[in-house]
Amino acid sequence: MNRWRLIFVLFSCILIWCNDWSKVNCNYQIHLRNEHPDWESLSFSERLSFKTQDEQNVPFSFFHTHSDFHWMYEKSLSFWTTMKWVIPVFFTLCFALLEWMMLPLCFSTLSIRRLWIGYYYLALMFLVLLMYFISHVTASDAIFAITRKVWMILQSPSLFVLFFIYNLFQHDQYSERN
Repeated sequence: MNRWRLIFVLFSCILIWCNDWSKVNCNYQIHLRNEHPDWESLSFSERLSFKTQDEQNVPFSFFHTHSDFHWMYEKSLSFWTTMKWVIPVFFTLCFALLEWMMLPLCFSTLSIRRLWIGYYYLALMFLVLLMYFISHVTASDAIFAITRKVWMILQSPSLFVLFFIYNLFQHDQYSERN
């Protein structure tokens, strides 16, 4: 494996961890505010006591992987609802930028043009937006679920995986000929 691929995998792992960490924290904060309608009037210590109750009531749940930064408990539900949309968009853009910068270096023998990486992400984003629109118009939970899965593809090094498989396939064909 060339060093660019190793660097790409390292950065991807860091981004994937940050993406999951952000989503878990965001979902937990939304959960707290939805479970306790009087959240805004509670003191900080009362807010933290709900976390302790969650830990006792639901041991080993994903709620225990979140962080206890003071600022997280001070933000309103609207902030966390907005963040629930901002986080996936931000990490989609991070992965697009990472792939745009690194794929030509990782697969130099394939002569990948950055323009096609942009087209790939634009096409998938357009598909996601179209599917969200269709799921909203038809009120279809199935289409909405599929759309979320497609969007999850954008929050990973998906194009890297496709080029890696293609590169392996090309290498295998070359080996068979010789």
